[in-house]
Amino acid sequence: MKRLIIVCMVVMLASGAVYARNALAQSQSAYNLQQNEMRSQQSSANALQHNDRQTYVNSLANLTKLRAKLAEAWQTLGMSPQAAQAVANAYQPSLVQNVRHVSLRGKSSQEVAAMLQSALASKDYMLANQTLIEYEKIKTGLGADTSPDSPH
Repeated sequence: MKRLIIVCMVVMLASGAVYARNALAQSQSAYNLQQNEMRSQQSSANALQHNDRQTYVNSLANLTKLRAKLAEAWQTLGMSPQAAQAVANAYQPSLVQNVRHVSLRGKSSQEVAAMLQSALASKDYMLANQTLIEYEKIKTGLGADTSPDSPH
């Protein structure tokens, strides 16, 4: 009987130790899963932040190129380099939707020139830049079905 009690005690202690070890292993596994999830979320957040930063840097580079091209276009229309750069620097693509827009479809080159001169005279450089961009798109066939000076 004494032996049976000792065997039962050993079995109880052994099963308790096995249970404790399994509970600890499960706890450690849950902790590891939680840590991996946190690392994954942090990595995703870092990647998004990096992508946002890179997009911002790229957009600044593209804006600089766009403004340089605008300045060149203004110079080809007879503007001094300094004035052309000043007008081009006023261009803000994020504000384009706020610019009052007049369609250039069906307008002659002289009408577009008058529109540009009017916008420049009133120092509405956003409108002047946007009109010039749209005119250039039409001239190169990127913006509309018809170009200025062409019959409908």
